[in-house]
Amino acid sequence: MAEKGLSRPPVLLRWLLLASHATILLLIFAALILPAYPGWAWLPLAVMLVSVPGVLTARTYTYRWLMMLLALPVALGLMELIANPALRLWSAALVFFSCALFFCLALSLRTGR
Repeated sequence: MAEKGLSRPPVLLRWLLLASHATILLLIFAALILPAYPGWAWLPLAVMLVSVPGVLTARTYTYRWLMMLLALPVALGLMELIANPALRLWSAALVFFSCALFFCLALSLRTGR
């Protein structure tokens, strides 16, 4: 019974990590479809797409550089949160899920040691 309790948090953490990564991809892709999208939204989308194979295989090196490059979706979300009132809900969701992904990556690196 105690072994099941120890194995559940990493599995839950992995699912949270994958879900937040997929949500960020969908949010940025949705921004590119919208008519009022920011012009450089393709850059965070490219970073997130390049990181997909490493995230799916749980490579720690990918987790490390993705943590650094999460500044791009956070900057995009904060910029649109302040500048564009029409996209406030989208921007808040992007910032929230970017922070959630950051914490999931950090916890995955800490529990993986």
